[in-house]
Amino acid sequence: MPEINWKRNVAVLCTTQLLTLIGFSSYFPIIPFYMMELGAESYEQALSLNAAFSSTAAITMMIASPIWGALADRYGRKMMVVRATMGGAILSFLMGLAQSPEHLIILRTLQGALSGTMAAAMTLISTQTPEKSLGVSLGMMQTVQYAGLAVGPLIGGLTSDLFGYRTVFPVSAGLQTISLILALTLVKERFVRVETAKRARRTPRELLSAFAGVTAVLLFVVGLIRLTTTTVTPIMSLYVNEIDPGNPRLGTLAGTVSSASAVTSAVAAFLVGRAGDRVGQRKVLLICILGMMVLYIPLAYVSSVTQLIMFYAALGLFLGGTMPTANALLARSTPTERRGAVFGISSSFQAAGRSVGPMIGAGIANQWGISSVFLATSGFCAVIALVIVTVLNRIANGAAHVVNAARRTEPIEEH
Repeated sequence: MPEINWKRNVAVLCTTQLLTLIGFSSYFPIIPFYMMELGAESYEQALSLNAAFSSTAAITMMIASPIWGALADRYGRKMMVVRATMGGAILSFLMGLAQSPEHLIILRTLQGALSGTMAAAMTLISTQTPEKSLGVSLGMMQTVQYAGLAVGPLIGGLTSDLFGYRTVFPVSAGLQTISLILALTLVKERFVRVETAKRARRTPRELLSAFAGVTAVLLFVVGLIRLTTTTVTPIMSLYVNEIDPGNPRLGTLAGTVSSASAVTSAVAAFLVGRAGDRVGQRKVLLICILGMMVLYIPLAYVSSVTQLIMFYAALGLFLGGTMPTANALLARSTPTERRGAVFGISSSFQAAGRSVGPMIGAGIANQWGISSVFLATSGFCAVIALVIVTVLNRIANGAAHVVNAARRTEPIEEH
């Protein structure tokens, strides 16, 4: 049987995810304005509807991701990439036909349940890539995620200015359709379904006990990372205005701050993923978290937007390395036949973190002021570092030999 070209798989999936994430993120900035076009009576109401647009999708993704992950382990991971991309494309197109804000929210809710392309792609990569190259491969996926989130809003803004808000959605659907075609035609998977009896023989109580401990801690860490990185989301524009009140380029400045972090995060995701393969993911993850903990502190005391951009760009160098290393740890701590389920649950934890983080940030800002959000976020990073040092390192070493014993050479079939 011919070998699967895992490097081609990684390259194709990175391309598909870049196009998909550009498509998804292209309409995020225009949703409040599109809500007003669809019937929202004020900008304040549009912002509330935008919050519902985001939160309902996060909730349904949190519920559906473990189900899709389990199905991936049972029926194949490429199938889940195709399903997620097709669902995202169809619902993005239908959003352009919405007739009311309620229609838009319902479609976005369905999209949260049916899409989840990044988790599906990472699961496929984690099962088709050699163990020694997992970190760099997942780092490349994280790089294209940051790149897509940086480019998408620009494309969406230009498209809406030239052709109207509704036009953004078929453009988004078109990009995702290209991704679907590439995944269908170029991605190959070696997959064998592990039967129930075989699973039982390969997952004795000793394995489950050790594996569950590592997994539980890593899932908590992943969720807390997402919570931490989103606490500043709702206050960034307000913080820019507080530092430079009355500046007519408020939106541009706030966007520049976010873009600066996205660019450095994209670079770091690739470089740190490679470093993790060489010196160990746990060590690199701890360094990244400690770097974030330190850099969030001066962000609370900046006196100009230039300083804010500089420190936020520096923060991205550490922030970009967290998810590739955490995902590589999850993959390496999980038997291959269970990685779909684990990445699905990880996606749920991340969705929960993204839902809770902005609410915590807004609450802290209302209670103690905007700058205090950065100090609190530094504290969250300290908690993550403490978990890695005191819990994860202790149990992971004891679990590693048990998990490795569960990985056997399996007969494979290509489809």
